[in-house]
Amino acid sequence: MREDTNRLIDRLASEAKPVQPLQAPLLRAGLLLAAVLTAMAAFAGLNGHAGEALTHIAHLPYSTELIGAAIAGISAIVAAVMLAIPGRSPNWVYAPAPGLILWLIGGGIECQRQIVELGYVPATMFASRDCFAFILGVGLPTAVAVYLLLRRSLAINTTRVLALAGLGAALLAATLLQFMHAHGTNPVDFGTHVVAVALLTFFAILLSRVAHR
Repeated sequence: MREDTNRLIDRLASEAKPVQPLQAPLLRAGLLLAAVLTAMAAFAGLNGHAGEALTHIAHLPYSTELIGAAIAGISAIVAAVMLAIPGRSPNWVYAPAPGLILWLIGGGIECQRQIVELGYVPATMFASRDCFAFILGVGLPTAVAVYLLLRRSLAINTTRVLALAGLGAALLAATLLQFMHAHGTNPVDFGTHVVAVALLTFFAILLSRVAHR
């Protein structure tokens, strides 16, 4: 038995390959976000109304909603990467909160303006179904990309990590959507955006629960 053990140790010493350490979390988050944002910028430039959208930046509710969604989306992705690492502060889960607040405030003010100043009256609750499909269609692949980045370190905080990944992906999709229809959101639009973001986040949480079984 002693000889077998020594032989095993010698074989492991000669054949075992060193484990490749993970890159720094902020670097991994930065590389992922750079790839996602570059792809989204290219898509907006080719298929959207980026120039028209930029003309609305001076309109405070529009820019507050847009910037809030972008900040919350980026913060959620960074927080997901950080929380996937043992020993990181659980307070990272609150990182998207400031951006979320800005997004909701901007969207709420714009909805009020649409009703009070423009006399908006919803024709149907399904008028923004294309927006719903867009957020899910863009957000889901982004969430999958975050999962693939983090799958090697998902032994802890799985629910929080995947929830943040889903939230961040959905909010980045909502940000891109603002460049696809360059106008302020009406109540049905914004309600649809909120529901789509919440649904993708819930789906990510459900996925984490299934993965734990």
